[in-house]
Amino acid sequence: MILHILLKALLLTLTIWQYSFASEYPGTETRPILSKEEAAKFTPENYFQGWEPAEIIVPEAFDYVVEPEQSIQSVVSQAIKAARSSTRVYIKIQPGHYMETVYINATYVQLTIIGDTKDPSSVHIMASLSAQTSVEDYKNIVNPNGTRYQEGDQAWGFYNGCASRKTGTIGTDCTPVFFVEGEGFQLQGVTVHNGATNAQGIAVLTAGDKFHLMNNVFMGYQDILGLGIGPSESHLLERVLIHMSVIEGQVNYVFGGASVIFNEVTFNTLEINPNSSAIIFAPDTAPENSYGFLVINSNITGVNSNSSKVYLGRSWDQGVVSSEYYEAGKSPNGQLVIRESNIDGVINVATPYAPAATSQRPFSTDLSITRNLDNNTYNRLWEFNNTGDGA
Repeated sequence: MILHILLKALLLTLTIWQYSFASEYPGTETRPILSKEEAAKFTPENYFQGWEPAEIIVPEAFDYVVEPEQSIQSVVSQAIKAARSSTRVYIKIQPGHYMETVYINATYVQLTIIGDTKDPSSVHIMASLSAQTSVEDYKNIVNPNGTRYQEGDQAWGFYNGCASRKTGTIGTDCTPVFFVEGEGFQLQGVTVHNGATNAQGIAVLTAGDKFHLMNNVFMGYQDILGLGIGPSESHLLERVLIHMSVIEGQVNYVFGGASVIFNEVTFNTLEINPNSSAIIFAPDTAPENSYGFLVINSNITGVNSNSSKVYLGRSWDQGVVSSEYYEAGKSPNGQLVIRESNIDGVINVATPYAPAATSQRPFSTDLSITRNLDNNTYNRLWEFNNTGDGA
């Protein structure tokens, strides 16, 4: 049903050519634009490869309810432990401010977690964890008195892997406020907030397939929304739908290697330092995967003081230490299409794509009429049929 709605909306917009473009096919060497024929490839159907996301059902009665004085993690772990089949389990989170992390390790149990469907801000899940957080501070913040995560719990593996690090600090991969792996996970009506501002700090990190995240708010500073394990696990199929949500941050705040559709999502870049810039997308798509991030029917905006300082994106190039080590067809090469969306004037219109994050590989594109959109010699960052002052 969801896929049908997405396809219907996409077909409708294809028939309505807007006249307020700043860029038209084939674009420029710093801002490539797809033709109508090229854009026809980048549809929800192709990104999801046979998966049709189901609507998130709000049941009349939930299997579990989290009250404000309770721990979300404790209830989630209890629900997983008690489940005896693959029947979907529904968990309700009552409005409140929850200062904790939530870890959901790979499980056969399909979970639906629902907060406030009318006001996601009323269910606020928050922790302040950055890549520079010490291991000792991590243990005190995440597992006070050793009561929240204990050996034998479904979440022990993730927690213990971070708490046992000998590096002094936890690193980016141990910072998520909300971590989930598995299949068929659904989340609706919550705000997940990483309050760290001194380094990378993930709000939500996914590592699984067929995830549906709807009507949520994800907030932080850098590396807020991590979607997919990345190219080192490129044999795994990871598909995510993010629908009717708000994502707020500053640096690389949407990243990862999954195939993701962002439909009716607002990307809000918060105020940045006058001498710095912001970057929204950092896809890390495996080179053999033609479908990374697809942004449709969405709004890219930010505070007015950011005018012309925000980059739409860059390739992550995870694991590539410098541009000379980038190997076309072997190294990850982020794939992104932004189409039928509004782009405000906060974007650097002339040069919206930055050099790759890890390798610093300069942005490059192919403007030839016979170009191959899967040619990994070039970046795979594209736009089509957008409107707004930054389009």
